Amino acid sequence: ALSVLRTSLKENISEYCAKILSALTKAECEAATVQSNQGPDSGSNLFNDGVVGEEMMNAGAYIALIRECLDRIAKKKGEITEKSMNECRRCLSVLKDVAPNVMPLLLHQSPEANSHVDPRPTIAEAWFVTMTSLVSICRNHEQIAAALVGDDVGSFLGDSLSAAWALIFLKDLGTKKAPPPAIQRGMSLDGPQTLAINNFMSESMLLGPSILVAGGRSILSHIQVNDAVDQSSIGVTILAASLLRAVSGALPPWAVEDTPTLFRSMFETVGRDSEKFVQILSDSTKIKASSPLGAVNVGELLAGRYLDVSDRHIESFLHQSKAVTIKGIRC
Repeated sequence: ALSVLRTSLKENISEYCAKILSALTKAECEAATVQSNQGPDSGSNLFNDGVVGEEMMNAGAYIALIRECLDRIAKKKGEITEKSMNECRRCLSVLKDVAPNVMPLLLHQSPEANSHVDPRPTIAEAWFVTMTSLVSICRNHEQIAAALVGDDVGSFLGDSLSAAWALIFLKDLGTKKAPPPAIQRGMSLDGPQTLAINNFMSESMLLGPSILVAGGRSILSHIQVNDAVDQSSIGVTILAASLLRAVSGALPPWAVEDTPTLFRSMFETVGRDSEKFVQILSDSTKIKASSPLGAVNVGELLAGRYLDVSDRHIESFLHQSKAVTIKGIRC
């Protein structure tokens, strides 16, 4: 089915192909959800090395076909045709149709599988790489971006941004008296899926402040936070808190390499305004959960326990951050 669909999609994504892609993706996600419900120690006749994996077909392959369609359209030279715009709208329609199946699966709290091939990491990679392709085509093709506005592409991308933050908040950093648990909630983030997540966050921020507003609105449907921060910039504040939590251990150590790029994109999003950027960082060190989300309990800092330090340490951190941004502006 994959080979037939890939051949069919090389020239056009028809309504019929779109329906097939939706059906296959939903079926895969439903099977993966059933598997995850059984826990990490459960075996599987489907999610094993003989069916899925590097030597076979990774879970998420049908989502990846949508990315291939978007990338094919993006590479077309000259003026974007009505056909191309309709194809993009069809791609978005498929993604929106399968999102209610994909998102809960990615955030499923079952720990990393050890008795079957966990389908979630490759589905996550396919999803966020596809989201990045959607962001790219919106950033580089004004006609397509304008056409997708009516399909509420901004809110849709905001939901994916919210999911990326939620994956980070899912990870337990431990306490001052106890280390993080050896077995963490949710799928592993030690792999290409995290590269895809970080790249999506970095690129999506460059769409402008509206994407962060959409992301904030989306995640606030799952968590309540204290009112110690400016509610008008809650989205970018939660983003900053998630990045601080990520470098505090929520993401694997090698992912720290992406941190400068992510903060640079955030700086661009706030108009290269040093004062505003530092204020957001300051707010992100204060924002606390008023309801639980993943590993973040009521009353805990979203940014994590390593930011639960004296005001003097926070002021030093903010002062150095401001110095770096001012230096960057001058360069």
